[in-house]
Amino acid sequence: MNEILLYSKIKKYREDNNLTQEYVAIQMEISLKEYQKIENGKVDIKLSKLDKLVKILGIKKSEVFKRDI
Repeated sequence: MNEILLYSKIKKYREDNNLTQEYVAIQMEISLKEYQKIENGKVDIKLSKLDKLVKILGIKKSEVFKRDI
């Protein structure tokens, strides 16, 4: 899967749930800057963080790996 698509989907799911980047960062126990880097595809997200993120977003991990957006 294209990494850019993965990070775009993360952002889309966050926005669809009306969550701020700050809220998600706090829930993930990371800095806002670190979360922004994840969402912008500037750093790779570790699987452990992805597990936590999908729980916050209320989706299944498989959702972020689907091809459609």
